Amino acid sequence: MIRKLMRSIVWVILLTGSVVAQERDSTLTQRARLLEPLIIESAQRYGIDARLLWTLCFIESRFKVDAVSPKGARGPMQFMPDTAARYGLINPHDPKPAIDAAARYLRDLLRKFDGRIDLALAAYNSGEGAVESFRTGRPLVLRTGKIINRRGVITGGIPPYPETQSYVNSILKLSFGSSTVAHSNMDRRTAVRSPSRKTFPGRETQHTLESSFIEVEP
Repeated sequence: MIRKLMRSIVWVILLTGSVVAQERDSTLTQRARLLEPLIIESAQRYGIDARLLWTLCFIESRFKVDAVSPKGARGPMQFMPDTAARYGLINPHDPKPAIDAAARYLRDLLRKFDGRIDLALAAYNSGEGAVESFRTGRPLVLRTGKIINRRGVITGGIPPYPETQSYVNSILKLSFGSSTVAHSNMDRRTAVRSPSRKTFPGRETQHTLESSFIEVEP
């Protein structure tokens, strides 16, 4: 299935008619193939659906081990320093421990939020505290003095940030073809399974993949 997914990317790029884009896609495919075995291994170790972990890596960094965000997130799984330290991740740019830490973190988030995949992804993107704040309506005061959800808004958990909402929807659609699995429990179909190569998204995701691929720089 991973090959079908990468062929879908090629198919999307060919539609654009861009030689530069095709070259970028070739590089993207190579990066994905290098990290795929690590993703499968870590997904199996922590009982995470490999599709979810694979797509998380795709959205976060396009499989770039040297990725650094403007906010300071690092590596293929874009760990912030505090979270990296929490999971004992010394070098976020080392793909094997980084992917393993991300799988463990995602497992912990799923447990924390009762198997809600959407809330786990929102927490990965905007922080556990922000999700809890918008889930309960209790404002959160950060160490910097910044106040999250000052007005006590309750959204069900996903912060009303366009970036986070787009992030969650993109990963769910690419991983499962729909956002309807967002409320699945951990012991049901999608959050935890014995992943294999067959669990990666296939050609049917090409339209949602096209949107996500265009939105984020390869």
